Amino acid sequence: MSASILVVDDQPSAAAFLELLLGQEGYQVSKAANGVEALAALEESAFDLVLSDLDMPVMDGLELLHRIRERWGTLPVIAVTATSDVAKIVEVVRLGALDYVVKPADGPVVLNTVRRALLAKPSGHVPESCPELVGKSRAMVEVRHLVALAAGSNVPVLVTGETGTGKELVARAIHRYSGLSEGPFVSHNCAVMPRDLFESSFFGHRRGSFTGADRDHTGLLVRADGGVLFLDEVQSLAEPFQAKLLRVLDDGEVVPVGSETSQRVSVRFVAATNRDPAKMIERKEFREDLYYRLRGFAIKLPPLSERREDIPMLALHFLGEREAGFRPEALEALEGAAWPGNVRQLRNTVLSAAAAAGEREINVRHLSLEGGPAPPLGGDRALRGTLRDVERRAIVQALEDADGNKSAAARALDIDRSTLRRKMREYDIADDA
Repeated sequence: MSASILVVDDQPSAAAFLELLLGQEGYQVSKAANGVEALAALEESAFDLVLSDLDMPVMDGLELLHRIRERWGTLPVIAVTATSDVAKIVEVVRLGALDYVVKPADGPVVLNTVRRALLAKPSGHVPESCPELVGKSRAMVEVRHLVALAAGSNVPVLVTGETGTGKELVARAIHRYSGLSEGPFVSHNCAVMPRDLFESSFFGHRRGSFTGADRDHTGLLVRADGGVLFLDEVQSLAEPFQAKLLRVLDDGEVVPVGSETSQRVSVRFVAATNRDPAKMIERKEFREDLYYRLRGFAIKLPPLSERREDIPMLALHFLGEREAGFRPEALEALEGAAWPGNVRQLRNTVLSAAAAAGEREINVRHLSLEGGPAPPLGGDRALRGTLRDVERRAIVQALEDADGNKSAAARALDIDRSTLRRKMREYDIADDA
């Protein structure tokens, strides 16, 4: 049985266009001229999807969306808006719209959006203990909130942030907690793809379509059909390929190289970049229309230097089920380091330290902190602001625990006695033993 769709629009011509377009695809279509009529129709009949204009008299689309969420919970709603203003679109998503279409509505765009909406299952809950997004800082609480909103919609997402902040983890969380979680998650780094392989990589190719094509190849877009396609470093795509990607975003049709027939796909796009999109657009390095199409929803990840309170939790998370943890001074050293490589660098440092420590607790000596100490932060954080401070306290504590016995203190610190003596002189630690 075909899906039943309620079209809500106060403009008869626009409503008639959508009725004809959707009817030709086999959908059962009913119409309402405003929010009040739409609510009455929803009370009388069950619908699989609502396609509603936002600017209407009597009751506008935003109020209708609010009433639908109160009364019919997860019934999918696609908003039809005359503006491409990002702030308004984000507000619509916050209120619970699954997706949006900008007027004047283009037929292929509408059909692609409707297909994706009917495929998705209601979701959008991201738990506090989300394994992809570890942290208790205010910044990470906000990121989890934005991921939950993004997961509850079908709108394309643009994730920005420095290298190593976890952009792919955000994409995986959106997939995991979205209505497309049972579909595939396909990840691709656009920076490592040769220009001459773009069309074959994205659209696929047929055997014999070019020299070396000895078999059919399924492209990224078909592999991601019914799920999420994550495009990392999307700014690396050359301008002609950006235009081709924009067309797929709009109409959802793929033509493999060497084929004369198109294939429809339903793909949720999550793109990422470590550069400033506004500057790229200004320098003509990135198409403005593609940027606004990709950033239906935007999530900016903070660098690790702005969420230092999360470092101990992250470090323990990376250790997994390893029984031996960290010495307190080691955790303080991690929290005080600069981390130019962000979470990725922290993870690599923790895993290397765990390998060096074996079954013992990880101490400062096991850490390789190439980034050096962080700049002083002021307040009580400054008391532990540098690695020198942390190392000096560790030595003093080891000497106290060993009652001044330098051999025992050196063993506890996992260094030799001569190194301990040199460090004591360097840090002006009294030699009472």
